[in-house]
Amino acid sequence: MLYFKLINSSFKRNMRSYGPYLMATIMLVAINYIFLAIEANSSLKKLNTGAVTSAMLDLGFKFIFLVTLAFLIYVNRFLWQQRSREIGLYSMLGMTSHNLQLLTIIEKCYLMVISLVAGLAFGIIFEKLAFLGFGYLLNIGHISQPWFVSSAITKTIILTGCLFAIIMVIDLVKLHRLTPNQLWHPEAVTPKRHGILYSIAGILGFALLIWAYYITLTIKPKISAISHFLLAVILLVIGTYLVFIIGSIILLKLLQKNSHFYYKPRHFIAVSGMIQRMQQNGASLATICLLCSSILVILFTSITLYVGIGSTVKSYAPEDVVITSNQGLTKEQKRVINTSARQHHAKINHYLTYKMTTPQYGYWRDNKFISQGSIQKMDSKASSSVILLTTNEYNRITNQHVHLTGNEALTYTNNKGHDGTLIVNNQKYHARKLQHFSGYFNPDHSIYTPTFIIANKLPKSLPLTTVTTFNYQLSGNQKQRIKFENALQAKLGINNLSFTGKATITSLINSLYGGLVFVGILISLALAITTTIVIYFKQISEGYADRKRFKTMQQVGLSEKETVKSIHSQVLMVFLLPVVGAIVNLCFAIPAIRQIMIQLNFYNLPLMITVGIIVAISLLILYLILYGLTTRTYRQIVDGQVEEN
Repeated sequence: MLYFKLINSSFKRNMRSYGPYLMATIMLVAINYIFLAIEANSSLKKLNTGAVTSAMLDLGFKFIFLVTLAFLIYVNRFLWQQRSREIGLYSMLGMTSHNLQLLTIIEKCYLMVISLVAGLAFGIIFEKLAFLGFGYLLNIGHISQPWFVSSAITKTIILTGCLFAIIMVIDLVKLHRLTPNQLWHPEAVTPKRHGILYSIAGILGFALLIWAYYITLTIKPKISAISHFLLAVILLVIGTYLVFIIGSIILLKLLQKNSHFYYKPRHFIAVSGMIQRMQQNGASLATICLLCSSILVILFTSITLYVGIGSTVKSYAPEDVVITSNQGLTKEQKRVINTSARQHHAKINHYLTYKMTTPQYGYWRDNKFISQGSIQKMDSKASSSVILLTTNEYNRITNQHVHLTGNEALTYTNNKGHDGTLIVNNQKYHARKLQHFSGYFNPDHSIYTPTFIIANKLPKSLPLTTVTTFNYQLSGNQKQRIKFENALQAKLGINNLSFTGKATITSLINSLYGGLVFVGILISLALAITTTIVIYFKQISEGYADRKRFKTMQQVGLSEKETVKSIHSQVLMVFLLPVVGAIVNLCFAIPAIRQIMIQLNFYNLPLMITVGIIVAISLLILYLILYGLTTRTYRQIVDGQVEEN
């Protein structure tokens, strides 16, 4: 059939474009299938954290689906530019609009079938491996998973069909609107950029970036922190596109107007060349920058939380079991604990009981704590809690001999903390910070960091809480420890807020953060695939443009050495802009992410910085490797070894 011959011939001529495109699409289809297959597993839903894990997988799948849609639309635009001349030629040779539309539909169906068949094959093969990794991250035992998940296969086929239908409609609309001459000369429809609105948009881009960075630097650990961070992300996305597409050109044109700077051989070539490159590649560079930023933030957040599980667990349970109550444990409850321990072959040791004030929630205004009362009475202003205990209790907990006089006090918090003159419950304290407090924990499991204040006397108006902690020895695995803690809690009849078992909460957090790491890795993989292909196509388009620039610069009298040096330095500069922007975005995002992590009882700032540096350096190395690989294709095009279609 003529249509298939034309399509096959086009594929052979444009394999440099269609090959990477199909490889990326196949991998994205496989990742979509893996998400759907794991999400459909019934065994996962029966876990204690099954609902949260399923919600996390569903959110991850939706994100991957949107990434796949954006990728197909973006790359299809490039493929359209590659194919437009062929379609224009077919039109001039007599093919009707109906023939061209049918050719386009068959081509998209052809690509869809290849992507689906190969993508599902890879997805089915690697889904088992992904599922084993998922189970390892969640620290759960063997869970069965069938080789073929029919519901996931069906959903993948339907959703992939919808995605290709969207880009098919886009191509048909373009085909209907453009004339044969415009198809033959696609550069003829390039929009012109000028006017006051254009300049305002560029300035607005810088303003939005500054606004986004200001939000990330000033976010407080409140319940509204996540919504503020999402607002900063939206501003960052819009601002990045405006800066790369418009703002960069405005800056370069300002340099161009400076005659003392511009009219020098080196500056003249660099500035004029960069203006052309940013006009042609601004949107691509902004996309690459945002993709790299997403990879950095997702990997940084998920890895940091997972690696810091130990410190997070300790903030909830400094000992194996922590029990809080109004009156303390009765003799009957202690008997129940000992009986249950014997039944599970556990040995109880190191009982510790002490009193402290019930956490009071509110916020700090300078060094004055504005109390709103219990956790049920707080509002959106709340960002902290305060707990007081006497010097005698502190000495007994820590085996120290601290002596305070008058209104002296000690303070400890895992976050920034407060010292100096403090006013709490209308009582003034002269406080100094403690470097360490082994008894620190978050009794209500709330999202607010407790500040412990050690003073000689406690305010009589505040209710008291009795804390009982103990460790136990049990010769068994993690499951047996969880079984013992659950049985103990059930027999004591204590709710989750008042009873914390270290093994139980470790399993819970491990499941949550393990799922987050798994979703983060798959999302990062999809973003990495997308970024690679976007960079690859950008290098191809740069190569064809630079081949023309190379000839022009030779014609105006520049030597070949000067021309090559100028073009290659510009390419490297343009290539590095997105990754530098991504690293800057991560640096500004870390303060906001830290405030959100504080609400998850994660306070290990040195670990955050270490992970951030490792992730940023790793991305930079991979980015430069990718530059080296794609530059080979770029040089082949510039040197004339590859013919332009």
